[in-house]
Amino acid sequence: MKRGLWIIIAALVAGLASFWITRSQCCCSLSDSSAEHEEHSLLPELAWLRHEFKLTDEQFAKASELHVAYRPTCEALCAKVMASHAKIKKLVDSGTQVSPELTSALQEHAALHVECQTAMLTHLYQTATCFTPEQSRSYLDAMLPQVIEMAMEPGTTHSGH
Repeated sequence: MKRGLWIIIAALVAGLASFWITRSQCCCSLSDSSAEHEEHSLLPELAWLRHEFKLTDEQFAKASELHVAYRPTCEALCAKVMASHAKIKKLVDSGTQVSPELTSALQEHAALHVECQTAMLTHLYQTATCFTPEQSRSYLDAMLPQVIEMAMEPGTTHSGH
């Protein structure tokens, strides 16, 4: 199999693992304060955003609203990617060559990767509209390479959501 495909799979697995680890830590700390979470006053995963870009309360509230709205999309896509990865792993473990079924599963996985990157890029561009032009440029300069490179470098995670 081509090296690039394995790199994509490794990057997705690393990203998913990071997502689930972060999600489980955040869910534990948020479970006692779900009302506060819904009001965007307790979003620890966004604390860096507020600090790094010196957001006003209004900017942070808008970015938080977009973040909370995007979360179900992100979780659904991550679940699809994990299921796709499990299917590929099962096919690879049970075979000794690239079968048409494995090729199809790999193509579906690649399509999911495109869907994930498109959704994340859309989310980043929407979030950037909450900021001043200077903040927006800095935010996109920091975040876009992570989304674009998540397919190219093993161990790179997409921390924008």
